[in-house]
Amino acid sequence: MAKKKKSSSVTEAQKALNTQMEARFIERITFIGKALIGDEKFGLIPSSILEEISKLRLPRLKAKAMLGSQIPSYKVKQYDRLFAEFIKEHTIETESNIDIPLDWYLSEGIIFLNVIAVLSGNEFPKAALIKKAFEPYLPGSEDYNRFGNILETNIIDANIFLSEIDKYILQADMRDTAFENPETVYNAILIQRFRPEKIRIVVDGHYRDAYKVGWVFATTAFDYINITPAQLGFEGDGADLSLPVYIQQHAIDNLQKRIDITPGIMHFAVVNSFHDEQYKPVKGDNHSLVPYYLSEQKVGYLFCKWLDNRILITTFLFLTNDGTPEGKKLKKLLLLEKADKEYLRIDTLPHFNSYHFDRDERLSALFTEAGCGSLLKVGHLEEFSKKEIADKDPESILKYISDFPVQKKRK
Repeated sequence: MAKKKKSSSVTEAQKALNTQMEARFIERITFIGKALIGDEKFGLIPSSILEEISKLRLPRLKAKAMLGSQIPSYKVKQYDRLFAEFIKEHTIETESNIDIPLDWYLSEGIIFLNVIAVLSGNEFPKAALIKKAFEPYLPGSEDYNRFGNILETNIIDANIFLSEIDKYILQADMRDTAFENPETVYNAILIQRFRPEKIRIVVDGHYRDAYKVGWVFATTAFDYINITPAQLGFEGDGADLSLPVYIQQHAIDNLQKRIDITPGIMHFAVVNSFHDEQYKPVKGDNHSLVPYYLSEQKVGYLFCKWLDNRILITTFLFLTNDGTPEGKKLKKLLLLEKADKEYLRIDTLPHFNSYHFDRDERLSALFTEAGCGSLLKVGHLEEFSKKEIADKDPESILKYISDFPVQKKRK
């Protein structure tokens, strides 16, 4: 008897949940429909039709591991949560100036539009008129594709955020979402991961781990970077041969130490450094410095060497570090040695940002003169930092250097 009561209770609970989900679905497609074609036209759709459409509802758009990908379930959940946060931050602006939440559009909205797209025009009075009104938003339309680009951008961002070049690169596609496949029963983003090529290489007499530099985009294979030594300013036999680029573990560790934001963002920027339009390497005696950009601002250099049949990124230099053109100018202008920079903590991005030099006219001018003005424009990257750094008083630096002769001359 107890089992029968429990079974009955579960059934009633499931019915109540289904009723609740149907009501929410109808509420959301009503909001979306009115935002797209207006209250009057949407009101021509019989409530019975909306109820029938609600029975076709799918699970919310979510992430799922691609079959055979062997991605741990906790990573899939992490991806799902991150993607959900991303799309909740966006809305779709309509001509009626009503913003549609992107997460509603990508679930309830797409399902509704897919149904409207297959109307013959005889399902109910004015069905042809309704289909015509929704035409600018149906699959294949300019707006439909534009909204799909927003979905794709958020997927790419999630891929980047959760990838690490020394572990694996995530790739995901939309082929089983309601946007791409009206016949889907899952409405899911399918994710998989790819491990970059890893080698052991001898550097200065020691074995080091290094990873081939590249990324996985819309394919199922790595798009690796290849470059000629001549493009980095190297000369000699073989300088015109295209070679793969590898990054030493030490360089990856220094990136984390000196930039300290979400690894995927930093590692993706390494790949972009060899594609960037502002790509202008600085040739040294036995190395080349490749400018490294974040948010279109130069924040440092990738220290590259030509070793036999490959280009190797051996370390990362923050813009103020000794060994960079800007670091040398900073030393000349402010008489700051390496130990001074370390003491003042201006040798890493998080601590540099904590001074808020952009608010101090004098220091802002000095850093700009030294070629470090780009660092004054990346304060927003604090939100991606793994550590919280307390704000520092820029006056402390002025006090520290106030006795230097160069400063007395500037007064």
